[in-house]
Amino acid sequence: MGPNISVITITLNAEKYLEQTIQSVLNQTYDNIQYIIIDGGSTDGTIDIIKKYESKVDYWESEKDTGIYDAMNKGLALTTGSMIGIINADDYYLPHTVQTVIESYKKGNADIYYGDMEILNASPSIVKPNIDKMYEMPSIFHPTCFVKKTVYDNIGKFNPIYKISGDYDFLLRCLKKQMTFYYIPQTFTVFRHGGLSSSCYSNVEGYRIMKEHQTGFHKQVIWRGINCYAKTYLKKIIHLGRS
Repeated sequence: MGPNISVITITLNAEKYLEQTIQSVLNQTYDNIQYIIIDGGSTDGTIDIIKKYESKVDYWESEKDTGIYDAMNKGLALTTGSMIGIINADDYYLPHTVQTVIESYKKGNADIYYGDMEILNASPSIVKPNIDKMYEMPSIFHPTCFVKKTVYDNIGKFNPIYKISGDYDFLLRCLKKQMTFYYIPQTFTVFRHGGLSSSCYSNVEGYRIMKEHQTGFHKQVIWRGINCYAKTYLKKIIHLGRS
C-alpha cells in the first residue's frame, strides 16, 4: 500500500453535481485515500447524497461557515495524508488522477504536483498550466493540485478574507517561499465553467492579491475587470431589448 492521500470536498447546496464528484474520488484507481466532505449547511438534497455514501467517506460535517476557504481550512485541520487534494462539488477527478500523482511523488521530492484541466462548457477544452505566468494570472489550476501536508504547516492555510481567489493567494505564497512545483502533463480534473470563480468579481480579488504580492501586473487586472463588467452589462441590455 502506498502513502495515504487526503482529498477534501467542500459543498453548499450542491445536489446537482455532488454525486459525480464523490464517485470520482471513490472510484480512483488508487485506494489509500482519506476522503473528507465539509458542507456549509446545505438546505437542498446535498446532505441526503452525502449520507448515501457516508460508509465510504472518512469524515463529513454540515455547519455554517464564512465561505469556501473557511470550509477548506476546516477540512485541512482533519487531514492525515502526506499529500492533500481539494476537489469542489461541481468538479471531478479523472480515474487515474491520484495514482498518477503517487507515481510521481514516489520518484521525486516536490512540494506541489499539478497537471492539466478540462473545462466543461459548450465547447470542452483542455487547458495547460504555465507557472511562468503565475504573477500575471492564476495559471496553475488549483483543482489539479496535490500539496504536501508539510507545505500547509510552513506556508499556512487559506486566507478566509478572500471569497473567490484564495487559492491564487495560497499558490503565490508558495512561490514566494520557493516551494517546489512539479508539472505532470496529464489531465487530472474536469472543471465546470461558471460559478463564482468565473465571475467578474474574481478580477477584483485578483487585483487585491496581485497588489499585495507586488507581482507588477495588478494594473492589467483592472482592465480585465472593466472589460468583463462592460460585456456583462452589454449582454443584459441586449437581453432586455429582445424581451
